[in-house]
Amino acid sequence: MVYACLIGILFFTKITLQASTPTSTYYVGAVVEYFPFSNGTNSSAIINENAKNYIKFINTAYENDVDIIVFPESSLIMKLRTNSSDRNYDLYTSSYIPDPEDNKVPCNDSSSNVLPAIGSISCAAKQYSMYVVINVIEEVNCTGDKCPENGHLLYNTNVVFDRNGAVIARYRKWNLYGEPKLNRTEKPELSYFHSDFNVTFGQFICFDILFKTPALNLVKDNNITDILFSNHWFSELPYLTSNAIQSGYSFNYDLNFLGSGFNTPSTGSGGSGIYAGRDGVIKNIWSEKRINAMIIAKIPKIINGRREYLLNRYDAKTIVFSSSEIPTINGSEPVPQMELMKDNLKAYKTVILKQHTGIQNSTLCNNGFCCHFNIQTEHRKNLIRPKLNYYRHRLAVFNGVRSFESGNTNGIEVCSIVACTNLTLKSCSRRLKINSKIVNPIIFHSIIISGKFENSQNVSRFPLSLTYNMNQLKVSDFEFTTNKFNATHNEIRYVLTKPHDDLMTFAIYGRNFTGDGLPKTLPPKKKKHLNQV
Repeated sequence: MVYACLIGILFFTKITLQASTPTSTYYVGAVVEYFPFSNGTNSSAIINENAKNYIKFINTAYENDVDIIVFPESSLIMKLRTNSSDRNYDLYTSSYIPDPEDNKVPCNDSSSNVLPAIGSISCAAKQYSMYVVINVIEEVNCTGDKCPENGHLLYNTNVVFDRNGAVIARYRKWNLYGEPKLNRTEKPELSYFHSDFNVTFGQFICFDILFKTPALNLVKDNNITDILFSNHWFSELPYLTSNAIQSGYSFNYDLNFLGSGFNTPSTGSGGSGIYAGRDGVIKNIWSEKRINAMIIAKIPKIINGRREYLLNRYDAKTIVFSSSEIPTINGSEPVPQMELMKDNLKAYKTVILKQHTGIQNSTLCNNGFCCHFNIQTEHRKNLIRPKLNYYRHRLAVFNGVRSFESGNTNGIEVCSIVACTNLTLKSCSRRLKINSKIVNPIIFHSIIISGKFENSQNVSRFPLSLTYNMNQLKVSDFEFTTNKFNATHNEIRYVLTKPHDDLMTFAIYGRNFTGDGLPKTLPPKKKKHLNQV
């Protein structure tokens, strides 16, 4: 009865042919950028309101022949309290999830014991004959020494419903980010499924994208061609912004990638997109303001290692929902632009890029890791005027271990050019105010970043780019190549092939998994002068 109430916005039943068949060369995917409803303290009311909004997104997706839709992490069941000792409260916002092997349809199966909101989404998947991916806090009963006192484990879990509303896949987040009340399984549980339109999807959640398991192992060991990614990302300059990471990962493994983002600009959260690997960004969203939106795109299937469907970006669109359609946004904007986190670059080896016209060659090394830079710039001094702002740039290289706000420490290798708001190092993790008067005096006519890097299964490297408006470079504007140098090393080259006067970040970004869990790399100690005691 409750499911029927929640699904009351499904006004009618309409049966059409699915947009994609097993033999078609594309399918239609959708990702949601969502600013969730969170008013009040009644957890059930909040969850039910978000479920109603989910169904509105699904309805609109249905009107556009969508086969599969992805929703963001933590946007249905909000993390309402941060008190790490209050696990009992989370039981009111968590739900049992059926084992995918049981093929249960929560919509019409009361024995599934799911929250009413989750049952309503199962009904919507069935009503609209659509694959639906949501993120929940999953509750699991437990006993034994490793079981919490209240007898329940809590997981950050993605759930996939098929066109019949059945639970067909479940993924429990392995790499938690500042989530002390949540549990991890004893070992990683990789998750993937095969759709009725002949595409094999893998899935993971947010911080997972930076780790060998599941982000690397999943695709290398299971012939995955397409990734579903729910995230509540906290973007950080100069490297780890949401869309840059999504784009870089998709390019590196040449996978189709559907990323759905939780939108809250005041915490640097937001950024969704659909990507086609080495064919580039199909469409993405980066909003400086709160937004409820959905990207819908025809996504070329990868068949025998190739995309047969000719990628057409006009086959993609962004639908922005008004406050009357999705009523979660009201009042004035809390921040004028996305509030981004700031990486600490003190342990990096950096050099200020000279502001002149000509070619600059440089080799920078950090902890035995060397990067070569060949840069051709044009400096337009005439654009610089009092009260006008402009970016400077630095070369920045790092080989070591960094820490995250979550407490994790992880191995990083970086060769990069980064923009800075002035000549200080700390300004290289900041942005100019977007409503200020900004000029772009530096044109990069060409950039070649190269190096001979260890060929290891424990390092993943990808191209990372960012422009002043927080977009990524088109794939036609750069080349990224990896060639064998000798038995132990590869030569990697990242080349800017078209001029740009708006480069925020241009980097070979590497994750060295062998550094995970090691102590953070500290900046070099300043040498004392002879007259110091």
